[in-house]
Amino acid sequence: MDRTYVETVRLMLEIAPEVFASGKFALKGGTALNLFVRNMPRLSIDIDAVFMDHTGTRAAALGLMANELTSIRLGLERRGIVTDASARNAAEETKLFARRGKIEVKVEVNHVFRGILLPTERRPLVKSAADQFTVHVEVPTLAIPELYGSKLVAAMDRQHPRDFFDIHGLYQQGGLTPTIVDCFVAYLAGHNRPVHEVLFSRDVDMTVPFQNEFEGMQREPVTLAQLNEARIRLRRDLLASLNDDHKRFLLGLVAGNPPWDALPFVHLSELPAIRWKLQNLERLKKLNVARFQAQTDELQKRLGG
Repeated sequence: MDRTYVETVRLMLEIAPEVFASGKFALKGGTALNLFVRNMPRLSIDIDAVFMDHTGTRAAALGLMANELTSIRLGLERRGIVTDASARNAAEETKLFARRGKIEVKVEVNHVFRGILLPTERRPLVKSAADQFTVHVEVPTLAIPELYGSKLVAAMDRQHPRDFFDIHGLYQQGGLTPTIVDCFVAYLAGHNRPVHEVLFSRDVDMTVPFQNEFEGMQREPVTLAQLNEARIRLRRDLLASLNDDHKRFLLGLVAGNPPWDALPFVHLSELPAIRWKLQNLERLKKLNVARFQAQTDELQKRLGG
């Protein structure tokens, strides 16, 4: 494995306890899957943190998140770790960078995707990682179905080799489950892109990111051809796994009136990402009704409804 990746993971594991000390955040994404669920099939170098409380106004939530990040920065700096917060895309996310020498770890907190679908789980660092890095770390993570549900959306959206490596691993463990697909639909509903653009996204050539942003990160060997096959299989299986309730929910969502009873999450209608999506759809309907209707028609045509 690439030495820079290894040292980045070492720093990431050092700062993780500070990030999750307050209990306000939970870990999601590749770091949760590869270092706290699976036995480190690949390294993962970023912290993708979810603010777990979905209640309260946006302004109040952003204030709490800012206070938490300030506290984290101060705690890290007391330990000699240099920090810097990025204001890029400040409406959607905050990125906190932690540096020691030439090694940098990114902590990313999304402002829109606040809240969780399922109860979180407290998980220790997996044995392979604990042995290699000689450290014990325990953090709250999203539940496994929610980890994979959100990962499926990320994979379909950005189409990065790291994401499809994780999907490849999911298939080695049995593949999609009904709860994973439920979570996928909920995360898809809260995504900032139109539903059909993510669900039916065009294939992106992964050759360059495979070479530049993935090789040297994996412990378990995998080829680009295997990742492309995982993408083909995921596209096929996702569409086959969408039941009538999933389709009813997504079609209702893009029409601006989702049937909340179609998914098994009691507070789904309260999640900020989905509320924000509905506000944007209502705004689009007022400003450009033809474009609004085109999104609905396109999804209905693609889903065969």
